[in-house]
Amino acid sequence: MQIKTTPSFKALVSRHQTTIPELSQFVGHIPKALYAAAAAAGVMVSGPQYWIYTGMDGKDETVFTLEIALPIQGDAPIEGFEVKEIPEFKAACYMHEYGWEEMAQTYGLILQHINAHGIAMTDECREVYQNIDFARPLHNRTEVQIGIK
Repeated sequence: MQIKTTPSFKALVSRHQTTIPELSQFVGHIPKALYAAAAAAGVMVSGPQYWIYTGMDGKDETVFTLEIALPIQGDAPIEGFEVKEIPEFKAACYMHEYGWEEMAQTYGLILQHINAHGIAMTDECREVYQNIDFARPLHNRTEVQIGIK
């Protein structure tokens, strides 16, 4: 467990209103479209993809905002996506390794730490996909970040 502040960065963003059960519809094809759009616009991708959740409370029926963000270098307008500055983010973080089926346990571990130390949370959390391997899930590495005040 680590408390850290991630600096702001410029990103190519795809924004959606969704629920937890609907998240799988964005896996794969949205990030591929972001990478393709960045390449077509001639901007350099400068980091891993971020999934930024605002207003998600862990309940299946809650509608929240999902931003899939790809850090980039460059200012070119990119058709179909927003280019924006993602603000700095103070968070309690933990590196989740292996399959995503166990991701809820990682969130629980972070929340347990936050509650045990009386830390106030924000309504935002992020997942930073350091390594994605659909064929070999044991190779996945995702940093889970829960926003704190």
